[in-house]
Amino acid sequence: MRELFRMDRQNYNPEGNVYRRPSARAVILKDGKVLLNYVSKFDCYEFPGGGIEAGETPEQAVQREVTEETGRIVVPESVREFGIVIRRQQDSKDPDGIFEQENYYYFCDVTDECVPRKPDEHEILDGAEPVWVESLAIPIHRNRKAFGRLGEPFIQREMRVMDMADKALRKQSWKMTEDAAIRSLGSADYRGMLSFVEHTLEGSQTEGEKAIGVHKLEFGYTRYEHTKRVLGWAKRLYDATPDKAGLRYEDLMIATIFHDVGRAVALQTGEDHAQAGVPITRNWLLSNGYDPARAEYIAGLVGSHSEKWRMHDPAIDRNLLMLMEADLLDDMGLLGIVMDTMIVRARKTDATFFDCYNHYECYTHPMQHDCPVVTKEARAFWDMKTESTDRFVEQYRKDILLGGENYIGYR
Repeated sequence: MRELFRMDRQNYNPEGNVYRRPSARAVILKDGKVLLNYVSKFDCYEFPGGGIEAGETPEQAVQREVTEETGRIVVPESVREFGIVIRRQQDSKDPDGIFEQENYYYFCDVTDECVPRKPDEHEILDGAEPVWVESLAIPIHRNRKAFGRLGEPFIQREMRVMDMADKALRKQSWKMTEDAAIRSLGSADYRGMLSFVEHTLEGSQTEGEKAIGVHKLEFGYTRYEHTKRVLGWAKRLYDATPDKAGLRYEDLMIATIFHDVGRAVALQTGEDHAQAGVPITRNWLLSNGYDPARAEYIAGLVGSHSEKWRMHDPAIDRNLLMLMEADLLDDMGLLGIVMDTMIVRARKTDATFFDCYNHYECYTHPMQHDCPVVTKEARAFWDMKTESTDRFVEQYRKDILLGGENYIGYR
């Protein structure tokens, strides 16, 4: 099992006897909630679990402990490794001894069945009770305060593991949400297309780079993540459009998936990324059995999506227009604010809150109010995002500026 971290207080005699008490603990997620024990004595939270008894494996111990402490039954085949925490400190019963504990953490699922709890004397005295929490954010905060007040090592251990588990669970949740969204698009082929685009973009990395993203490389902006977001906007626009005459849903989805695949070539050759994507798109579609005329049409959408000046042409293909509008809707609104903040912070080591505000006022705000989209559906989304940006910038100014309520600006 991988080691999560070590806690070594180094307050012991290194020659002393070592007393070991391994434990096993469970990270349980069900219906979007996490099962913890709230310990009223310390006003903190911990994962269900406890000591491993003689003859038990850690996997067996975690199942027994969860049932005893929470009354929930672990699904045996769901037990999967998260990591181990090693703890070393002076033994509380032998001042010359070393207490060493291997804490095994597992992700587990539980059934809907509930049985009577069997807390031990220690758990009863500490006031440990099982609770379901919406997220680990509040328990982490509560444990941080409890550790600062009491300095108990087990609180620090649980706080750190919660932070790591929170990141893992959030990543899992995002992945599940994304998988469901891809399935909702309709075709099983889309996943393979997305995988191809991801690998193609990753393959164009240069030495030291971790992402494809023009001037936004410094904070991990990737063209693949942009592609997925644009795909979401294309789906929203299509669903919001009542008159679908001339729209070809599957061709629109495919063109959106491939629209930035040419960045893999353009980054190295300097050519236009949209045109560079045409042969890549065409070849993939043809090699996967798509009709040549259809492959050519979709590749044409990819090749033309950067020609935003054509958006006001009444004769423009509706699928191309929708792809263009979806592309524009991505990097604006609050997402644009966050990206601009990261750009300012990444490029200037001495950047301040005022630098960020000035950047918003001089660049982000005017750009977001210069609405380029054409259809009323895209305009509605644009206005919604711009409104949220306006509220954010106004409140941001009030928060950072003395006299922000009566800001004396100049134009």
